[in-house]
Amino acid sequence: MDFLQKSFVLATLFIVLKFFVGWLPGIDPLDTHTALLTAFLILHFTSGLPWHLREGSEKSPDLRRFSDPATCLKILKGETYDDSLGVNQLTPEESRAIPNQRLVRAFQIDNGFTTNDHDYGRLFRRTADKKLRDITRGGWSEVGKMVQGFTSTYMERFQSQTRGHLDLIVQIVALKTVLLMFFEVNQDAMTDEVVIRISKNINLLWIQSKSQTAGNQSSDFEILQNDLKHLGLEWTNSKENPLNLLLPVYETLWRVVARCLIEVVFRPSADPEWIPLIETFRADPTSENFSKSQPGQDKVSVSLLVKEALRLYPPTRRIYRQVHLTSKKEPEVVAVDIEACHRLPQVWGEDGHRYRPARWNSADENMRRAFMPFGGSPWICPANSNFGPMMIGVLVATFASNIPAEDWELQLLLGELPDSSSRVLDDERELDSNRQENTAWEMVKRSGLESKK
Repeated sequence: MDFLQKSFVLATLFIVLKFFVGWLPGIDPLDTHTALLTAFLILHFTSGLPWHLREGSEKSPDLRRFSDPATCLKILKGETYDDSLGVNQLTPEESRAIPNQRLVRAFQIDNGFTTNDHDYGRLFRRTADKKLRDITRGGWSEVGKMVQGFTSTYMERFQSQTRGHLDLIVQIVALKTVLLMFFEVNQDAMTDEVVIRISKNINLLWIQSKSQTAGNQSSDFEILQNDLKHLGLEWTNSKENPLNLLLPVYETLWRVVARCLIEVVFRPSADPEWIPLIETFRADPTSENFSKSQPGQDKVSVSLLVKEALRLYPPTRRIYRQVHLTSKKEPEVVAVDIEACHRLPQVWGEDGHRYRPARWNSADENMRRAFMPFGGSPWICPANSNFGPMMIGVLVATFASNIPAEDWELQLLLGELPDSSSRVLDDERELDSNRQENTAWEMVKRSGLESKK
């Protein structure tokens, strides 16, 4: 509690003790001095009890962010951020779960990210691991065909238009793919309208969960729940909620895919030699083609294209932990700034903010330690080793093959349509991945541009 909060509680306790305790049978009224002293002692000795270990706010102005790799890894483990200030009195599970309670309120989920139950957390992890293994046991060819089907169908309808939002296209295809891969859904009910509404409400609820002045979350969640039920996804308790898995898979996937696609297809400095590599992988999505490098000095592979996108545009920009250090009276929420860590000049060089996949050919131990797009021990995401990078690669390769840069130009819309201004993508523009930024990347057909000239 801050000073004003403590003052209010102290005053309330004093009034109760001074003027109301004496009304109780068998208890004499307290004098002013005794009432004030008693109120102070009650406040002092209860300020550190477990009820005080509530969720901190991400919006707190004094929220501390850390980007030093060694410190980030310690915080992710649920340890201290400063040895001189003592150790964290919370368990690693509590440290992780408390800041994520906002997601419990917003989405009514109960998964490995939100629970402080050690056993249930391990069970959720094992279940997720098995699910990923089962999905890819037969290889990636079927997944690639599925993605190709969704993308080509959408782009055929899109050909008659002169412009469209890139993020929206990626969201539709990515969400449909994830729904079919992970759940038994009614495909006939999985229309673009329903899928777009699901994606929109997931993003809306996520933003609202971070806000102190959130909108009507219960109403927005009811719409989301009804759309999922329309697809055949029903549940009776929070542990059965399909969002337990859908959120960490879909929400961390599509943004990386969109940014990687922009870098390898639309960025003016993109190497044209990347496209044949991508096309080879799309036609035959094997681990061998994923790691196969182009001839020449850079020796870039699809794997490195994806890895550099994960560095520059990590699935989760910041990861939060609550810590209660032994030297501090109150707990606090701190942030591991993955995005900043992945761009530190002292680790990645002065061009750390640039997309340069070839840097991984000469990566040193400092780079490898600082690279944590899927979190850190002991809770590294199950998608870390194979599934995540391959899934991103399949989606990017399919989009790149269906959206040739010679046919489309990318523009950044600034503001709400129709009163928006636009800016053509150049090599200096950084791709902001902030959910709340009022911008959108729009594809504009080059023939449409020429007709206006």
